[in-house]
Amino acid sequence: MQFPFWPDFSGYRNIELGLSRVYQLLQRLDNPHHKLPPTIHLAGTNGKGSTLSFVRSIFSEAGYRVSCYTSPHLVNFNERIVLNGCEISDEFLTEILHECQKAANQEPAIPVTFFEGITVAAFLAFSRVKSDILLLETGMGGRLDATNVLEQVLCSIITPIAFDHTDFLGKTLNKIAFEKAGIIKKNCPVIIAKQKKSALQSIANQALKMNSATKVFGKDWQVKKQKNGFVFFGFGEEISLSLPSLLGDHQIDNASVAIATILNQTQFLISQNHIKSAIAKTFWPARLQKISNGKFTQKLSLNDQLYLDGSHNLQGSATIAKFLKSQKNQKIFVVFSMLQDKDCRGFLQKIQPYVDHLLTLPIKDEPKSRSSEEISEIAKEIGFKSITKTQSLSQAFEILTKLRVNEDEEYLILVCGSLYLAGNFLAENAI
Repeated sequence: MQFPFWPDFSGYRNIELGLSRVYQLLQRLDNPHHKLPPTIHLAGTNGKGSTLSFVRSIFSEAGYRVSCYTSPHLVNFNERIVLNGCEISDEFLTEILHECQKAANQEPAIPVTFFEGITVAAFLAFSRVKSDILLLETGMGGRLDATNVLEQVLCSIITPIAFDHTDFLGKTLNKIAFEKAGIIKKNCPVIIAKQKKSALQSIANQALKMNSATKVFGKDWQVKKQKNGFVFFGFGEEISLSLPSLLGDHQIDNASVAIATILNQTQFLISQNHIKSAIAKTFWPARLQKISNGKFTQKLSLNDQLYLDGSHNLQGSATIAKFLKSQKNQKIFVVFSMLQDKDCRGFLQKIQPYVDHLLTLPIKDEPKSRSSEEISEIAKEIGFKSITKTQSLSQAFEILTKLRVNEDEEYLILVCGSLYLAGNFLAENAI
């Protein structure tokens, strides 16, 4: 289903941090969060989804039944709740949502937010479908995130911290890291990805307070990048791996976090061969994803390359800029939109030197989207020379075909700026 019937999703990005409503609703449902398989809990600003996908791939390759909770979804809501490798069915989702709705509406009613309600529903589903391992991704924060109700976990993972959701998490990297590190549990190990110094210190302080051992990128393990792969060094292991199918050097870092996680647990038997095979085949959509077929590719020349990325903050734009800079002998066209609460100017400044033509558009059915006109004005002020305002993805790709002067020219087209734009693209491209 595209969106569930409950909780009300008309304002589904309205945020009200806190755990009291979640605990109350869980109690009415006989505390399903106490009946979960061993769980790995992930928080961070960037790389949560990709890191989770690497961990998921490794466990699956070793033959374990893996369930996952992620957000947001791209096309269908069911993507958020994966039970033993399969997205939750509409029938089962409807059943557990009705049960959660009934419990929430008992007097006195519990006015859960959208994310709180669906997180409780996910816990109910995970408690009823037997799995070997659960991978649990936070939503926006950590300390007060609706997922942060487990007393013990197999381990916590903190992915790179950057500036995002500052109105809720804090204006400094140190404060944001403190909120994210709130998922660390007493005496449960913590795997810490590459961090800025201030963020790392905040995470380490929280781990010390909880008496939780830390394993830190660059200190306890390292990666050496090579032309066709990379080598992982750490914990008495040296593992040579092929490049992951996910593009970008940052994905090697994300893969290394997953490997460190696997090597620092003893509950599951996993070999180096399982790790090598899984890393090479891991897939996570809208992360510099190459699009090779579909409605929009049919409008392009055979020489063109089309990519999709959902990054929406400055760290993500730096990754995109590095990718665009590496492209040779191609004209680069960027189809771009962004939500109002994101740093549009900062994002565009990062990629501006590498873009030949920018096409702007609003995000379909998204009231918080910036307008094409607003984005174009910002881009003009930054120094973009060629800008075209469009009103839809279809119109943007129609204009792309008209911009071609020479059929032999090679175009690289990147659709980016928002996960919601990426979701719209995947849905429309499949039509």
